[in-house]
Amino acid sequence: MTVTAGNGAHTATETDARRAGEVAAAGLKEALSRVGIVFPSLWAGEPVNGNGSVELGGCNAGTATKLAEVINAAADVLPELRATVR
Repeated sequence: MTVTAGNGAHTATETDARRAGEVAAAGLKEALSRVGIVFPSLWAGEPVNGNGSVELGGCNAGTATKLAEVINAAADVLPELRATVR
C-alpha cells in the first residue's frame, strides 16, 4: 500500500514509522516540559530501518545539566531504571 503525503509517496510501513516518531517526539517534549526542560530542536526525524525516530538536536550546558539531574533523581527513586555495569 502506498500513501501520498505532502512530500511524496510513502508505504504504509513508512507512514506508520513516521507517525511513531511524531508520537514519540510529542511524548518526550511533554515529559521534558513537566520538569522544565526544553530541547528547542527536538522533532520527529525520518524513519530509520522502518522504525520511527526522534531527533534530539543540541542543547546548552545548563539544559544538559538539568536533564542529567532529572535522570539521576529518577534512577535513585526507581532502581529498575538503573543500568547494570558489565
